Amino acid sequence: MKLYLTCLFLSIVFCMAGIAGIVRVPEDQPTIQAGINAALDSDTVLVADNTYFENIYFRGKAITVASYFILDADTNHINNTIINGSQPSHPDSGSVVYFMSGEDSTSVLYGFSITGGTGTLFTYPGYPSWRAGGGIFMYPIGGRISHNKIFNNTLSYDWVEGVGIDAIL
Repeated sequence: MKLYLTCLFLSIVFCMAGIAGIVRVPEDQPTIQAGINAALDSDTVLVADNTYFENIYFRGKAITVASYFILDADTNHINNTIINGSQPSHPDSGSVVYFMSGEDSTSVLYGFSITGGTGTLFTYPGYPSWRAGGGIFMYPIGGRISHNKIFNNTLSYDWVEGVGIDAIL
């Protein structure tokens, strides 16, 4: 009996370890980026309706960052959950969302309004610098973007590419 209970307990623990978690913003973490930083692979960062003035980096994590649209398909959540990247920490890193650390289709951005981005200054060997990805910047191409509105992003430089989204191989 003791062996049976021990095996049952260990089975439950191992099963629970495989369950993805939910990090709620702002309930569990104050910002979307803090939610991403706290999330583990397979977790969902669930973001409440609000305007968030930040620029977010997926940091190579296989996570879903989503508005409440993921729960009920109410498009009002897309309109009311806004990531505004108009206040970047550095002017050369003004894209609102970054997929730059080997993300793939398991890194998901779902159900937001993406606005206020000014793009990222990017240099590729053998080419002049250019500003790219006002709203979303992907290098190398990775991440999945679904049910988002991307608008009112700008690029200003000698060479520009991808005011809304720029994805480079």
